[in-house]
Amino acid sequence: MPDILDALDDQQRAAAECVSGPVAIFAGAGTGKTRTITHRIAHAVASGVHDPSQTLAVTFTTRAAGELRNRLGQLGVSGVQVRTFHSAALRQLRFFYPQFFNSSLPDLMPSKFRFVADAATLCRVANDKDSIRDLAAEIEWAKVNILSPDAYREKAVQVRRDLSGDLTIEKVSKVFEAYLTRLDEAHAMDFEDVLLLTTAMMENYPEMATAVRKQYRHFTVDEFQDVSPVQFELLSLWLGDRDDVCVVGDPAQTIYSFSGATSKYLIDFKTHFARTQDFQLSHSYRSTEPIVAVANQVLAKDATSPVRLVSQRGKGPDVSLTAYANDEEEAKIIGTQILELIAKGIAPRDIAVLYRINSQSEIFEAELSALGVPISLRGAERFFERAEVKNALLNLRAGLHVTGTKAMAETVRDILSSVGWRAQAPDSGRAARETWESLNTIVDLADELQVKDPAAQLPDFVKSLDLRSEMEFAPSANAVTLASIHAAKGLEWDAVFVVGVSEGLLPISHASTAAEFNEERRLLYVAMTRAKTHLNISWAKSRHTDGKGYREQSTLLRDLKF
Repeated sequence: MPDILDALDDQQRAAAECVSGPVAIFAGAGTGKTRTITHRIAHAVASGVHDPSQTLAVTFTTRAAGELRNRLGQLGVSGVQVRTFHSAALRQLRFFYPQFFNSSLPDLMPSKFRFVADAATLCRVANDKDSIRDLAAEIEWAKVNILSPDAYREKAVQVRRDLSGDLTIEKVSKVFEAYLTRLDEAHAMDFEDVLLLTTAMMENYPEMATAVRKQYRHFTVDEFQDVSPVQFELLSLWLGDRDDVCVVGDPAQTIYSFSGATSKYLIDFKTHFARTQDFQLSHSYRSTEPIVAVANQVLAKDATSPVRLVSQRGKGPDVSLTAYANDEEEAKIIGTQILELIAKGIAPRDIAVLYRINSQSEIFEAELSALGVPISLRGAERFFERAEVKNALLNLRAGLHVTGTKAMAETVRDILSSVGWRAQAPDSGRAARETWESLNTIVDLADELQVKDPAAQLPDFVKSLDLRSEMEFAPSANAVTLASIHAAKGLEWDAVFVVGVSEGLLPISHASTAAEFNEERRLLYVAMTRAKTHLNISWAKSRHTDGKGYREQSTLLRDLKF
């Protein structure tokens, strides 16, 4: 359909026009992969090739699902199911499990913590908070790789799993076994069990497999470089002997190997689907030429991705690389640079500080707060799941029956004042700041709607929030984002500061194998390609102001030309 495809460039259009059979789209950072797959789905539906009610688009995050739904809606496409792997699988379980087992579905636990702690205690393994977190991570890794406790022992040795503290492969295996027993006793399941149980039922109950395959005939999978073995197995079972599937991803952005994600299914897609047609998206609409030039240099040292970006944004400020004397100096000077960017008209929400590990955020929290810079530490968290947001919505709904003469945005301010909103951010306290940030975001949304529609009333505003929640289209606070590189994946900002790029931090000190080192390289690439116009890379020669804890510049920066 010309009106749908006219919005695409030649590369995107070629992929979008290919609406049948297996398709693999290798999409570099900022090349419009979401635009391409949404227009592909819309084109397939408009041309009658795909039935929207039989189409399933799968994403990895609820945020991505919300964005994809929103874009399909803008293109006039309705009826397509857009879900995460877990959401799609859980929906199927809730329907089929009671039919085949004549009992209720096991309770889905919001967290493994309690059951892992019980299992650790039973096995006489340390059950402090850090140990439980590490045990839970190993259990998750085993499950997404479809490993039993015994199989975990063999595989963990084979791939040289890096265990922290006093944990050993044998201890993890024993706790894993005890954990499974505890789940059975409690008639409960965890997040990974949703996929494992759906896969097992599809394999063992042909009636379920037939029904699911009848329901869904056309598949699209986003971020395919991040699929785990159990996710690929489930996708294969959904497909059966068919191959009407389109996958999109970028091997250069595979940064979750530690949790079981692997780009091998994208790279080797043709070995599973012989008729696959490949497409590449290399036109970067996000980053300027200087940013793309440096990012491509990083990527050139890792042969896993065939895509090299070509900026469509033209010239821009040079990428800067700065060495600071210590962490405090790095945070302070970056804070002043952020203030300068804000003074030039860049909104705080369009600026981010990215780092390798979460503990690096502390000094930036302190220094930016001292300068009066608004900060957000919750980049990837689901906005409408926050307690303060739920409470705010309850109060806004309670106010629907109240009539008054005030403008809608002013009414929203009055209502939210009763639950703690103030015109100014609190001076201290991380929890208080996060709560205020959430409430102020709602106030900002009210102001935006008032400008867009001066006649809007409170019911209109509440309806718009409900729609956002339903579409999982979360707003962002007007604050500088502090986030780990992992949490920043899929996001973008006008100005990005990649900090702490020193040996031992990025690459992380425990990256001892070639595969682990390459993943650190991909992390740097992902961090760089979050930036649209301004990219600043920095590192500190020492952790402390007294010069102790000397560091060296990251080897990942070696030979790069800025």
